[in-house]
Amino acid sequence: MKLITKILASILVIALFQGCSESINSDNSDVVGIDTTEKREQPTSKIEKVEKNLISKTEFHLKTVENGNYTVVKEGSNFTVQNIDSTLVLFDFFTTWCPACRSVSPHLANIQAKYPKEMLVLGILIEEDKSDKEILAFKKKYKADYPIANSTGKESNYANFKLSNDIAALLRQPRSFPIPLLVMFKNGEYFTHYIGAVPEEMIESDIKEALNLRGDN
Repeated sequence: MKLITKILASILVIALFQGCSESINSDNSDVVGIDTTEKREQPTSKIEKVEKNLISKTEFHLKTVENGNYTVVKEGSNFTVQNIDSTLVLFDFFTTWCPACRSVSPHLANIQAKYPKEMLVLGILIEEDKSDKEILAFKKKYKADYPIANSTGKESNYANFKLSNDIAALLRQPRSFPIPLLVMFKNGEYFTHYIGAVPEEMIESDIKEALNLRGDN
């Protein structure tokens, strides 16, 4: 009986470990860009897939509610906004109903006003069925004085959502990531990011670091 008890206990322990492993794999499926089916592929195909992703190029064509147009080019882990002179780009992924998104808007406008040449603040709406008129009303009410892209529908190939998914994947954020999500790039390369309504001073401190202005007043 003791031997049978030990065997049953061993089986139970193995089953528990397998359950944990499966739950970990299923959690990964909630992360944008992770395909849990990869574990069944050969190592060679994994390497080829990673190399392909590193050299892949994607363009996101964004139309703003101010009748502006921006093209964001993804090449590997770099995200570059074409035809701008700014060294830094700060993407603001937001919704109109989010209190934290509303509260951070005037601070982003202040930053854009302080660094008009060095930085582009670009709002990226991740909310469906909002007209340009509604977004313009949002801009006015919450003093969001910077361009906001509303390319969320079929006619724009859902560019806002695709861009947000790819940047979330870069940051290893879940599919339903917290908002606002602010992501700063320097010359196309990731520099830093913030989740939630962070203080304006924190963002400006990082801007000065990125622009090598730490010693300036």
